[in-house]
Amino acid sequence: MSVHLFDCAIAGTPSEPVVLKAVTVRLIEDRERERFDEELTTKHYLKNANAVGRVLRYVAEYRGQWVALLVFNSAAYHVKVRDRFLHWVGPQVAQRRHLIAQNSRFLVLAAPGQWPNLASRVLKLTCDQVPGHWQEHYGYPVLGFETFVDRQRFRGTCYKATGWEALGPTQGNGRHWQDFYTDREHPKELWFRPVDSGTLEQLRAPELPLELAEPDRVQTPACPVATPALESLRSCFDRYITEHRKAKGLRHKMGACLTMVALAVAAGCKGPHAIAEFAADLNHAQRRALRCWPRRGRPREYEVPGERTFRRLLKTVEAQELKAVLVRWMQQQDPSPVKVIHADGKVLKNAQAAPVRSAAQRVAAAAVEPSEIPENQQKPKADKALTLVNFQTTDQRLIDQIAVPADTNEEAAVAAYLPQMDLAGVCLTTDAAHLTKANCRQLTQVNGADFFLFLKGNQPTALAKAEQLLPGKVPPSGSHAG
Repeated sequence: MSVHLFDCAIAGTPSEPVVLKAVTVRLIEDRERERFDEELTTKHYLKNANAVGRVLRYVAEYRGQWVALLVFNSAAYHVKVRDRFLHWVGPQVAQRRHLIAQNSRFLVLAAPGQWPNLASRVLKLTCDQVPGHWQEHYGYPVLGFETFVDRQRFRGTCYKATGWEALGPTQGNGRHWQDFYTDREHPKELWFRPVDSGTLEQLRAPELPLELAEPDRVQTPACPVATPALESLRSCFDRYITEHRKAKGLRHKMGACLTMVALAVAAGCKGPHAIAEFAADLNHAQRRALRCWPRRGRPREYEVPGERTFRRLLKTVEAQELKAVLVRWMQQQDPSPVKVIHADGKVLKNAQAAPVRSAAQRVAAAAVEPSEIPENQQKPKADKALTLVNFQTTDQRLIDQIAVPADTNEEAAVAAYLPQMDLAGVCLTTDAAHLTKANCRQLTQVNGADFFLFLKGNQPTALAKAEQLLPGKVPPSGSHAG
């Protein structure tokens, strides 16, 4: 973080030019770690040798005698002045901060004023070595350096002398755990230096080259909904979802939990474990918008549910209630008239199949053009898995959703459900498997919809009739020139 000067005699007390010319910097060896940590713990003003993330430890020597110690480790999670300087916004912070190495400790073992240029000389020699060592140890380069200077103790002279720039004061918060910060009421000054002028341009570039991505890092997906819109989704869940849990000891509200689940699934998370990791990665503003549980004595910190909470909660939620809330919320966000809807079935692995149809449901399904969908063509295609059919717009807005019963298949379930849908003035598109006379008549003559037809070679009879009745010039035929 900053330089600490400690009185330490050097044999013979050589002149400064001699020391500066002969001083060398190297990585410490494993056997030197205990001595290195002890020096920092006893002689550095922070009294702490711990470093977070990826770490490189250096020692500066003059003729075999230690004259300075330095630690470089992973960059700080969130620093507003740094992120503004580098033009980082939103997810760019998490995607690029691995390219910054933080000088978190700098201890000079020399009497104050004895060699005034020693600190800057050692800092320059070390910064010249860090990029290569970082690439060698961690598989990607370092493009810049940062450090925090306590202006109540130091002026940052050695940093200024080696090309570092003071970006401004921090907010005085120290990281306690992941996204949680403790107010220490003691802001420090952030100093920054790119490795060279070209690396500064790379850090600020709109797109990060693939070769600069952090290897072996599983990125938690970003929240797919803007923070101001989270409040409306949460309030929808709170208003329309029935709370089945006991009020006593209830910490995490239903609306907040289900909003996190919906956001995580929309971001690509699969399963309660991934959902919990997504929730843990939400920032303060997002947690506040979701009205997460505040931590006692820490007014700016909020807790999120753990994996077990999500597992228990999801067992109590009615699927139809959940679907209705999401449909209602998406309509609020996009109230424009629906023009095109696509029906698409998805099989959910490791999910229990929907219950079989009751006798009344089977009778109702048989009344819908039974000759078009014979009984032998209504056999289930997925074994012990849940098949969902989503009716959604081209902008991924959910209009409706049905679960395919375990004793039938997607095509029969959709045919039975179409009479319940309001599709007047809408164009429906489906896979070729849904192309039957019954569906065409139902959609165009009863629902008042248009039906965009697809034909494939696996329906030879229908394809042959279409080729016979429709001339080649009819669009969207490939031979149509108009």
